[in-house]
Amino acid sequence: MRGVHPLRVAPIWLGAGGLGGAAAVAAGAVGPSIAALALPVALIGAVVLFAQPFLGVLALVVFSHLDAVEKLVFGFLPVSAFKLIAAGTAVIIALKGMQTKDRMTLALREPVVVCGLLTLCAAQISAVFADDRGLALDALRTFASLLMLMVLIVVTADTRTRVAILIYAVAATSLVSAAILLLETATGATLVAQSEAATTARTAEGFDRSSGGSDYNPTTAASMLLAGVVFALVHMLESARYRRIMAAIVIVGTLAIILSFARSAVVAYALIALLLVWRYRRERFVPLGLVVAAIGIVGFLPFIPAEYWERLGSIFGGGTGRDWTLGRRLTYNLIGLDLIAQNPLLGVGPGNFVHHFVDPAYRFLPGRTLLGRELHNMYLSVIVQLGLGALWFFAIFGYAFARLRAVARAPAGDAFRTLALALGYGFAAYLVASLFLPNEYTKYTWALPALCAALYHVNEAERMAGPGGAP
Repeated sequence: MRGVHPLRVAPIWLGAGGLGGAAAVAAGAVGPSIAALALPVALIGAVVLFAQPFLGVLALVVFSHLDAVEKLVFGFLPVSAFKLIAAGTAVIIALKGMQTKDRMTLALREPVVVCGLLTLCAAQISAVFADDRGLALDALRTFASLLMLMVLIVVTADTRTRVAILIYAVAATSLVSAAILLLETATGATLVAQSEAATTARTAEGFDRSSGGSDYNPTTAASMLLAGVVFALVHMLESARYRRIMAAIVIVGTLAIILSFARSAVVAYALIALLLVWRYRRERFVPLGLVVAAIGIVGFLPFIPAEYWERLGSIFGGGTGRDWTLGRRLTYNLIGLDLIAQNPLLGVGPGNFVHHFVDPAYRFLPGRTLLGRELHNMYLSVIVQLGLGALWFFAIFGYAFARLRAVARAPAGDAFRTLALALGYGFAAYLVASLFLPNEYTKYTWALPALCAALYHVNEAERMAGPGGAP
């Protein structure tokens, strides 16, 4: 953030505190106790956002992963804190129209954002022909909020410090979530999560799973955790800057990924690890690094539950728990392919796979249940929902990686190159895990491409302005 003398912002904080205190007294006198908490928090938040909208976006990036922490801290509010922060930040940016006009123009011309907008348009068209309009409208609202998150990131991350803070926040939240996951696993208690998806997850072998600091289900939470861990791993290999911190994230995060019992995250991690070994195969540290990694794995073995190996074996129908995951996931994909064949142009409508999943025509397929399930393959899922409109969704990722490639090839400094490479591998790991998850409505699917675009534009601005220091 730009340097500001503390005395210049002191009146803002004093005013916010006084306003919040007065609001608490007034609300407590005339209304329920919840208002005495919610109203001053909202007023103080509005003052802070007006002074610095970037702080709102930073909170959105942090809470994209740590949404369970958000609900734990702000659960007393009548509305989701994430939605309030997003709406408040958007309103403040709009009110500061002249100051943010250039960044808004840049964001609306950014191909990543444009493809996001076209994805929303395609979803709206598909929704018109959806069988279940209620599900379609819910999905459209989610798409719109995710697009807003993307725009807010590109608009506010306008300096090297700001974009670096947002990107490093991905790694920092992974460390926090991993620490919570390990603590919950060790104590056997749910300390943070509140949603049913996060608190009731149990493997077929009887192991209670943790989502760490997220309220998503443990498998989806693990895919977000993976993005930050792989980012930290590549950053550690590429730069001496923050190397000890990044190493801590890698060690703690890797153990947490294993104990999350998320097979998709482990498969994605293994593939990215092999790719990194190939990339750095000629570096002198590779042999020593592989030895240290092997020793670390052997050292971790006593702490890995026996149920974990059974769960890995269950991918192919083995294990005592008889978790026929491969067959069930195959059924989801077969139903998806059949729906695509029936609706190739417009798809079945956003959010409507769960509606068609329970169609009696599919009742004899193995693993099919009487309750609607999402298609556990983000790419096939989007094609099923949007038909040809899914091309715009896929173009988001294509442009995002093109932006990172441009930064890596022509960085304004070594720090930009490190951020581009680390973010690229972390994002790639997340997208590989999404082959097994319905991540199209997960916040990271939209936040990570926005970070790629923001990094590109800051890098271009730095290149045109001349060389500078590290973020």
